[in-house]
Amino acid sequence: MLTLYDEFAGIGGSTAVPGTRLIFAANHKPDAVADHASNFPDADHFEGDVARADITTFPRADIFWASPSCPPWSNARGQRRDFDHSTQGALFWEDEPDPETKRARALMEEVPRYLNAMILRGKPVLCGVVENVVECRKWDQWSRWLAEVRCGDLYEVRVIAINSMHVQTVRSRRAPQSCNRLFVAYWLKSLGRRPNWHKWLRPRAYCAVCDATVTALQVFKRPGVDMGTYGRNGQYWYRCPNVRCRGAIVEPEVLPAAAVIDWSLQARRIADRDELLADATMQRTLRGIQRYAMPFTVPAGGTWRTEPASVQEPRRAHSPC
Repeated sequence: MLTLYDEFAGIGGSTAVPGTRLIFAANHKPDAVADHASNFPDADHFEGDVARADITTFPRADIFWASPSCPPWSNARGQRRDFDHSTQGALFWEDEPDPETKRARALMEEVPRYLNAMILRGKPVLCGVVENVVECRKWDQWSRWLAEVRCGDLYEVRVIAINSMHVQTVRSRRAPQSCNRLFVAYWLKSLGRRPNWHKWLRPRAYCAVCDATVTALQVFKRPGVDMGTYGRNGQYWYRCPNVRCRGAIVEPEVLPAAAVIDWSLQARRIADRDELLADATMQRTLRGIQRYAMPFTVPAGGTWRTEPASVQEPRRAHSPC
């Protein structure tokens, strides 16, 4: 069974992989370590700043999964992006004004640092994955960092753009969530084999022109682009591999959120809450009703009718004819 090290561990969902045994996990947040330890009590845990730790004392694992902090790279942090034009000739975090952002971005450097530490020990990691947001690809130190992950010419690397709703695993259903992510997979060249990427990165999709379910091809809209988000407004979409339809655009199979909601739970309606909702929440709720709710009419005043009716049906009279 292959051993696994989860750096910047959360609750452990990323590393619950059949055929592997998690032996070590690290995070600087006590609550994250506590949650992870409750799910993986047999694994050793390190609580603290990995960037300041002596990783030569860390255990060696066959697989290294790393999920460095993503907010410093995301456009959603509400600040102007600055990591795509860092000071040339200097370490990319030296001029970072925010200490927390500085520390979080430096965690990307922990990936090649651990790999090199295990190489010096004489037992290199067999393979691994780095996961982050797609904006991380815009980092102006990307090529330099990717070269360091290769550790000279020891590892082969593949950069992967994928949405979580399109990922199909062996023993579980798809995630009912749309989340665009960047992955960097690497593996020892000396293993003498490559992962079967067609098996994992070509989701099933129905082609209306061919009237068949196909294994779709990921196609970026602009030549030379290898990262981005999925969809009409994104950087890539999926196409049918058949010549007959000339590569028609197809939508991969997905699992809706309704599939994982327990509708039997007795929940409290928002309208029954004592506390008021924020204005932004009210506006989002209104847009949701306008977009997804089916309009209906409600009987009012002196009428024999007692039930609402859909506006897609003929309007009923207020009194029997």
